[in-house]
Amino acid sequence: MPLSLREIEKYLASIQPFKALDKSDLSQLAGRTSEKVYAKGEAIYNEGDTADSAWVLHKGRIQVFKHTNEGRPLAIESLAAGELFGTLCRLGGNGRVYPCTAIAAEACVVLRILDRTFLEYYLKNPGFIRGLCSLCSDRLKDVQDLRCMGQEQVPVRIANILWRLYQVHGEEIPFTKKELAELVGATLETTFRTLTDFQNKGLVASGRGKILIKKSQEIKNLAQGC
Repeated sequence: MPLSLREIEKYLASIQPFKALDKSDLSQLAGRTSEKVYAKGEAIYNEGDTADSAWVLHKGRIQVFKHTNEGRPLAIESLAAGELFGTLCRLGGNGRVYPCTAIAAEACVVLRILDRTFLEYYLKNPGFIRGLCSLCSDRLKDVQDLRCMGQEQVPVRIANILWRLYQVHGEEIPFTKKELAELVGATLETTFRTLTDFQNKGLVASGRGKILIKKSQEIKNLAQGC
């Protein structure tokens, strides 16, 4: 069943940067927001597509990829419900095309806000601007951390990604080993071998399409080199 305007308004009010808007603005914005449903494997947008909208994930999970010079898809991040996407990645660029590809990793419900609408609230609300700047800062830190992580050994990289995903999804991480390997930037064989080692140590358990974190503190310690 499609979301009601009241449900959209309430949802936007709970996340950045929309929580800075007053009730009147939120009500108007909800009326200008469209709901989209995507099946697993379907693209919300592709790298190079004309960019005209900001997006908010309501339900499901989205994988974001960027293609290397060799044409190989490189996983950048995994998005959970409540995250804004398709906008921050364009700041500082020409803004006219999407610089990456967003794929539904499972069935997703997404809210679409046209750029002209998003910009309207951005220009008239200082709190909205601060919220967006805060999101940009967090994403930039994540990118910097990922670059540094790329020089670590694979077990540390996998522990780091597992810890990040644990903070988003909780103990049950809805990822396949293949998806984890893509995020880590390691081969499936190496990822499988490392997860088997983690499992033998009682740190994780794996099932069909998911990874269960059993000892989160030890995963965190490994990720931080403790």
